[in-house]
Amino acid sequence: MALVYAVASAHAASSTLLIYDTLSKPFSLVNEIAPIQMSLTHFDTHVETLADSKVTAADLQKANFIVLAGISGFPKLKPDLLTMLEQSQRPVMAVGAASSFASEKPLAAAKTSTPIEKTKVAYRGREWTLRLDPFYGDSYAGARPLVGTSSKGAQPLAWRVGNRLGFAALPSEPPLSMVFSDVLIDFYGGSQEAPPAMVFVIQDYNPSCNPAALRRAVDYFEHQKTPFVVTTQMKEVPPGVEITPREEFMDSLRYAQAHGGRIFLHGGNGPERSEVFRKEGIRIEGTEDTSSASAGIEVGSAFVQRIPGEPPVPFASAVPLRLEGGGLLIPANVHAGLDGSANEELKKSIRDISSFRGGLAVVVVPAWMRFQDMLAALEAARSTSLPVIDPVTRFSAPRS
Repeated sequence: MALVYAVASAHAASSTLLIYDTLSKPFSLVNEIAPIQMSLTHFDTHVETLADSKVTAADLQKANFIVLAGISGFPKLKPDLLTMLEQSQRPVMAVGAASSFASEKPLAAAKTSTPIEKTKVAYRGREWTLRLDPFYGDSYAGARPLVGTSSKGAQPLAWRVGNRLGFAALPSEPPLSMVFSDVLIDFYGGSQEAPPAMVFVIQDYNPSCNPAALRRAVDYFEHQKTPFVVTTQMKEVPPGVEITPREEFMDSLRYAQAHGGRIFLHGGNGPERSEVFRKEGIRIEGTEDTSSASAGIEVGSAFVQRIPGEPPVPFASAVPLRLEGGGLLIPANVHAGLDGSANEELKKSIRDISSFRGGLAVVVVPAWMRFQDMLAALEAARSTSLPVIDPVTRFSAPRS
């Protein structure tokens, strides 16, 4: 199974069938399938999502991988389809109320959820104190734990039995969704994940920002021999602020580019804006938060519709995600702040992300910050010793 390394092609290497019972837990409107779907986009696989009542034998036969998600109960598959699934040698990831399927003698019924108010989840050298609700914990004969908890009997959060993997909760929010995404690597049999790394992004440099601060940041990156990204735009300038003269603004971007910076176009700007920069000798090599982007490299957030009628919300990811058109989203998952506590939180976020296979900590530093505050955030990030990569070099090469 080829995992995401570079900008993926539009032709997926495999197919995954995601089967679910309902979208939401009882007495809730929150879509619990959306985070699972989004986690799957890290992988080079075509995902088809079907309610249990819509699944056919042909669907099971053509899928290379099957994710069985129980949101309010065990999916109600027809008896012949359930037998077919039990006898299948295809990998099956059983989630939530369906996790009882991940056993030597798979159960076609959900165990009772026993929510845990406070437990420690240990994984890959990191530990988080979490509330797990729902939690379908149990101990299965022959199961190999993948993720542990400190709950009664040290019940595992994730485990493997043969070709079946179980995940005893719903991966709705981080860090649980990030742990789930990492366990999916075992599900897909992945072995090609890149080492954890970091990307530096100076965000939304526009004519209201201080070009001297950008130049000093560029000099810092060059001195440290560190690659970096600058996202830029000229369109959304706050009213009532001093505007940098056009030539000075463009000069500062050319300076950044000449000293190793990659220039990305900030969201809300169409192709005509790329042409404006191109005529000034500035290469646009990616985008930021551009909802219409389908190819190339984008830095920003993926959004999921969790509640009908409400705006989509960001999906926190520790790893790159594929865009529908074959491009790649590198997640803006670490944000610089203005004080010491913010930088401590920044370091914690980077360490958490670096524990995951293929983890990519994308450190976003607003361009409006004073250089001293930029420097404090950058130094805090560098103190974690996570290697810094050039995303254009890493993710633009053709996939082998």
